[in-house]
Amino acid sequence: MKKILILGGNPTEIEILKRAKKLGYYTIVTDNHTDWNLSPAKKCADEGWDISWSDIDSLEKKCREENVNGVLAGFSEFRVENMIKLCKRLNLPCSLTMNQLEITRDKIKFKETCRKYSIETVPEYEYGKPVKFPVIVKPVDRAGSIGINVANNETELETFYLNALSLSPSKHVVIEDYITDGVKFDVYYYVQGEKIYFLGSSDTIMCNGVAGAKILQKCWPFKSKYEDLYKKDVDANVKAMFTGLGIQNAYATMSAFYLNEKFYFFEAGFRLSGEMSFNYYEAATGINYIDSMLKYALNDVDDVSYADSTCDKFSAVLNFFSLDGCVADILGVQTLKEMTSVYDVKLYVNKGDIIHNKTNVFSKAAMITLVAENKEQLKKAIKFVNTVFDIRSTQGNSLIYERVNNSDLIHYYGN
Repeated sequence: MKKILILGGNPTEIEILKRAKKLGYYTIVTDNHTDWNLSPAKKCADEGWDISWSDIDSLEKKCREENVNGVLAGFSEFRVENMIKLCKRLNLPCSLTMNQLEITRDKIKFKETCRKYSIETVPEYEYGKPVKFPVIVKPVDRAGSIGINVANNETELETFYLNALSLSPSKHVVIEDYITDGVKFDVYYYVQGEKIYFLGSSDTIMCNGVAGAKILQKCWPFKSKYEDLYKKDVDANVKAMFTGLGIQNAYATMSAFYLNEKFYFFEAGFRLSGEMSFNYYEAATGINYIDSMLKYALNDVDDVSYADSTCDKFSAVLNFFSLDGCVADILGVQTLKEMTSVYDVKLYVNKGDIIHNKTNVFSKAAMITLVAENKEQLKKAIKFVNTVFDIRSTQGNSLIYERVNNSDLIHYYGN
């Protein structure tokens, strides 16, 4: 039985474990937590190591002792970086090179590469020069929402710039137009050998931000309303960029804002992404691309036959972020799991957990993935989720920060 080492023990890495076990692989999870309650993926694996995924020397030694056959990182650029380093030490297959990763991690290099292939990017400003507010401030080399803030005046700009600078490993910060009247758009690809396949697209419904957390994404609707236009105007350029970068056997994402019939890109990544688009593609085709990632890492033949997605289903990934408080009860989970339109339910909190948000990126408490045959069915499913699902505090209040409401549904799906 081949052994796969998975870097990171977060709940999200359980998705990789499930696919690996289904394929018959022996699973090992590693991180530096000795308290496995902080690393739930370890509890699900065949074996767990209390070695940091960044301790390459120790991991190399342990992998050689245990005859590990492959290494895979999940939902973090930093773990992808260490996957590349460890695979090089062990002479194991790796889907990326450090140079390829650096293009996507460094937002300045990413913009330069996009322009080379006629892909438009979000306009940016130089620090210390006049800007047109609001602007978004972020480290050039951090992923997700880390260090990202929206500045509406000079005082906020200075504060957020220094914060982003402190979180940037390379000590560089990007200041860009904060596009408030555009729609955040994400697109997903899998590169199999030298063939690049379009997996799908999604838009984003943002939180209203009444409690200060404006950059939280409360829903990812699939497919994007703008997918046809993207495939007509941009898809070929993005595929050309991946070819030019020499990408092979990797999952890739691109993020943009759609505004006035144009796409303005600001980010790319080669890590598994938070909306878990593999659920959507699997619902559409029966194929889960994590299987291909695992087979490549273990040097096995990949017999999966991909095609550009033409999914006629509708999906919504609902994010539920938590306000501060102690979790007393979680309601409606079993009812949701019995619904035909509920594809997946993930809980990131348990009864008794104390939530204390220290930044404006609130803790995610749950994520529910819905798949339906049409828009009306999906709207009904979202409304039903809102009636049965809740997270209650010890004071009897709901801890859910924001939900997708009726006005969101009308704005996105129509009456």
